[in-house]
Amino acid sequence: MEKIRIPQLIIALFLLLIYPCLVKAGTPGHTINTDMAQSKYQPVVTADRSTYNEESGLYNLSGNVRIQCEGRLITANNAKINANTLQVWADGRATITEGELTFTSDALYAELSGNTVWFFGNRCGVERPGLMIHGDNMQYNWKTHIVIFDGHVLWVHKGKSNTTTHLEFDLEKDDVAR
Repeated sequence: MEKIRIPQLIIALFLLLIYPCLVKAGTPGHTINTDMAQSKYQPVVTADRSTYNEESGLYNLSGNVRIQCEGRLITANNAKINANTLQVWADGRATITEGELTFTSDALYAELSGNTVWFFGNRCGVERPGLMIHGDNMQYNWKTHIVIFDGHVLWVHKGKSNTTTHLEFDLEKDDVAR
């Protein structure tokens, strides 16, 4: 009878006990940044945890989610992203940073290949030096740089505060759009 050596025993234990857990945790054939790199926009995605759902085609991300794409950074506690359509659903202190602009909300929906992001929750707002606008909900078109607020809207611009129920603000012109 041949003696089993300790290194062989360690490898055998690894294969029997640990390897099945690793295979279950990962999704063969799918890694988020490899899938994202196939798109024209090539977002870079990081999170503490990431799983792929074969049925829905969505990556489920949780913990310190960061999605960098085309000069914008989306951060949130949780997100789902479709690698094919580049649709993003994020919640839990969802923010977008674009240059000196910071957009905040409880949740957001965006198509990274599109033009518009929708923000939801009690804390929808945009800020930059000299400007602060908050409302019940908000949408932002990053091609036209127009942000639209509805509901209880409070805005402070050039030292003056205003309230309204609807506001369309052109961030490029630094003035009310309509």
